[in-house]
Amino acid sequence: MADEADIANDFIDSEVSRAIGRLRQSQSMPNAAGTKTCVECGEKIPDPRRKLGFKLCIECAEEMERRKSRFADY
Repeated sequence: MADEADIANDFIDSEVSRAIGRLRQSQSMPNAAGTKTCVECGEKIPDPRRKLGFKLCIECAEEMERRKSRFADY
């Protein structure tokens, strides 16, 4: 019977596999343009940023990074 550690390890393995799959998929489409407007707030994304594939404006991207770093230790 699996204990909590086995279940947690299985979950971590599946999440890592999914993340690697998403990364590989995004790298297979290097010329994919981002959106014309931010998917969070709707502001226009400058063409150079959009051509790099971004879907968030700078302000929303910074806020997302702040949120990620705030919960990184959990």
